[in-house]
Amino acid sequence: STMGSMSMAIQGVYGGLSTLSGAVTEMTEAFSVQEQAELRLQTIMRQRMGASEQDIEKIKQLTAEQQKLGVIGDEVQLAGAQQVATFLSERQSLELLIPAMNDLAAQQKGLNVTSDDMVNIGNMFGKVMQGQVGALRRVGITFDESQEKVLKYGTEQERAAMLAEVITQNVGHMNSVLAATDSGKAKQAANNFGDMQEEIGRVLAKWEPFIKSFSQVGMITM
Repeated sequence: STMGSMSMAIQGVYGGLSTLSGAVTEMTEAFSVQEQAELRLQTIMRQRMGASEQDIEKIKQLTAEQQKLGVIGDEVQLAGAQQVATFLSERQSLELLIPAMNDLAAQQKGLNVTSDDMVNIGNMFGKVMQGQVGALRRVGITFDESQEKVLKYGTEQERAAMLAEVITQNVGHMNSVLAATDSGKAKQAANNFGDMQEEIGRVLAKWEPFIKSFSQVGMITM
């Protein structure tokens, strides 16, 4: 009888540890995705733009603000931002392009924009910034001759501003428009919950190995 009670107690403890370990893993993985996205952006901005910590922080703040008004998570935006940053030399150009990238992504993919989608859009924007305006026409974006001239021959910031203007002219502010729908509000709530998981994961990351170890000990005991 005593051994049976002990076994039940051990099973209860193990079950609790397993549940805790699974929850911790989920949150630390969310933090890891965010951390890696930020690290890639930092590396590219420093390499390509000679960016300061303040420059990098401004881009991170912009993606956070864009998440609040739209349906695309900041970690997803960061994937696109670091990709297009490989074609740029000025932080201000990146600031001009991120909202336009989000609007085009929302128009193309709706509520289901992934990091890979944003990387593809970042590549396309980068090609346009190098004068390859045909990349826009291939996805149905139209513009006139005067706009094309700026896209090809303007300064970097002029090209970035014109590219953002052309995208808005074609798809509007689709990111915020989707956020105003019921499904968009649900997506925003999910993004906010993801942020909470990331912050908790940031704190728990150093404790995860210990929690997993205790869980494994429970499994051996059983």
